Amino acid sequence: LTLHGGKMSKSEGRLRLVREELAEHPPEALRYALLSGHYRQPLEWSDALIEQSIRTLDRLYGTLRYLDDISVKTSEIAPYIPSSVEDALDDDLNTPQALSEIARIAAQARKTTILGGGQHEAKAELLGAGLALGLLQQSPEAWFARGASGDDDARIQALVDERNDAKKARNFARADAIRKQLADEGVLLEDTPQGVRWKRA
Repeated sequence: LTLHGGKMSKSEGRLRLVREELAEHPPEALRYALLSGHYRQPLEWSDALIEQSIRTLDRLYGTLRYLDDISVKTSEIAPYIPSSVEDALDDDLNTPQALSEIARIAAQARKTTILGGGQHEAKAELLGAGLALGLLQQSPEAWFARGASGDDDARIQALVDERNDAKKARNFARADAIRKQLADEGVLLEDTPQGVRWKRA
């Protein structure tokens, strides 16, 4: 790992401790960031790298959230570890290629939510691909909550429900006010065919 353009070194003040990173970022994002570089090549460690990893995981977990209604048993996941992911890992532990394959699988899974059909296999394959790298092993709700308290989640959901009721009553001013209130708190709303989804920015 390199930091600020040079090898990590305590004597030169270029050092980040794991406990410091865990206090600031989701553990899974740190794992993704580390896997994004090949172990034989230098990897520049930065907040930008971690933020990009978080955004990528947002998309992957967002795909799983679209497939939330599809039930996949734990015993069904391992058989669906894609051969393309295994091939990448067998090729001198090419984790960047394996992550690229996960992105491709997620894109295919998103198509099933639009076109219909094959959703069970798509979700099992995505979870299986994640399993091979220790990713996507929590629920989308847990990922997007980012460790927030259940009480706060319930409060946000109550506001989302109130906004839905306001829209049905054609009280668009109230609905817009709730969206703005949540946006000011860093909560983003997404209207989907399955209903309103929310996540923390």
